[in-house]
Amino acid sequence: MKMPKRALFVGRFQPFHHGHFYAIKKLLKKFKEVVVVIGSSEDSFSPENPFTCGERLEMIRVCFNQADLSRLIFVPVPDVNDNRVWVDHVFMHIPTIDAVYSNNQLVKMLFSKHGILVSTIEFFDRGPKEGSHVRRLMADGDRSWTKHVPKNVVEYLDAVEAEQRIKKIVRMGARHV
Repeated sequence: MKMPKRALFVGRFQPFHHGHFYAIKKLLKKFKEVVVVIGSSEDSFSPENPFTCGERLEMIRVCFNQADLSRLIFVPVPDVNDNRVWVDHVFMHIPTIDAVYSNNQLVKMLFSKHGILVSTIEFFDRGPKEGSHVRRLMADGDRSWTKHVPKNVVEYLDAVEAEQRIKKIVRMGARHV
């Protein structure tokens, strides 16, 4: 049986956590290549998007071996802030795909309005693995965030002093992390 060529996986990866890692590994088992869209690529140093696109790319890359990296296609996609045109905007940035995977309800709805079936990936300990939860722990100085992201990401985030950055963003008056 021939393996399908390419799957699309969209995320903000703020930060890249075990749930993201699990999803991409599952897709690599089913597809020859996985197109990983780094959404909101223009946004950084904000409560919901504290990391730059380059930092998010690095977080992902440090988690995979060379064989896996050769099958991953990373595409930064900036927001257009208009859900009516977002899917077309994504398609302008990516190579041809055979399938779309996401557990995000908005992503599923927007692609389905374009007649594209979006498949889900079983969740990997969803609640504590959500980026907002990890960012909240970091803002509180609670090192338990480290158990929700791959070890290489912990090392990377420590190296860029991510916890201190998020604390500063919160001190500057941000309501959400």
